[in-house]
Amino acid sequence: TAAKLGELTCEGPEGRAALDAMIARLTEGQDLQYELDVKVLDHGMLNAFAAPGGQVVVMRGLLDKSGGPDAVAAVLAHEIGHVERRDATRHALRAAGSAGLLSMLLGDVTGGTIAVFLGERLIRASYTREAEAEADAFALRMLNAAGIDSAAMAGFFEEIGKDEGKGPQLPAYFATHPASEARAQAARDNARTQGTTSPVLSADQWTALKGICG
Repeated sequence: TAAKLGELTCEGPEGRAALDAMIARLTEGQDLQYELDVKVLDHGMLNAFAAPGGQVVVMRGLLDKSGGPDAVAAVLAHEIGHVERRDATRHALRAAGSAGLLSMLLGDVTGGTIAVFLGERLIRASYTREAEAEADAFALRMLNAAGIDSAAMAGFFEEIGKDEGKGPQLPAYFATHPASEARAQAARDNARTQGTTSPVLSADQWTALKGICG
């Protein structure tokens, strides 16, 4: 069955404030084409994806399993990279996995009705390696401008990459955004040249963000 996005969207006030603070830190001074509309969905899948019209969807599972706010910020910056390249508009969102097709029915792309068929299925954006590489590069530039340590991005890729080759058990983010040692290495190399960085959120803000779904 389809669930309307509004019924799944997490809107805990303190968590929303923390998410908005993260977005503000990432986008300060950035000349973005789109006004971002970032939502958290109450689903345990470790994933995030971009949708047309400046929308970015973060699954609760990413907050639960990412390892920290700087890693979430890196994933968010990567998805913003896809938004800015209009990858989500050019490539249909598709599903992969044993459960069969997953359908995303996008209504008006300004943030109106979206029906999402969930379940133990993977949301797969059929991006090219080039598109992924460019979104990574965008993310690193965004993290650098915001003074956020990209070592967390490397750690995130390394952690989910441990399950490479395990098929259906693969974490959703890895399956939909193929990670590799090379991508982790690029984030690690970048971290060495960053200079002064500071956490994207305070400990209290991170606790609030993890609790955004109540």
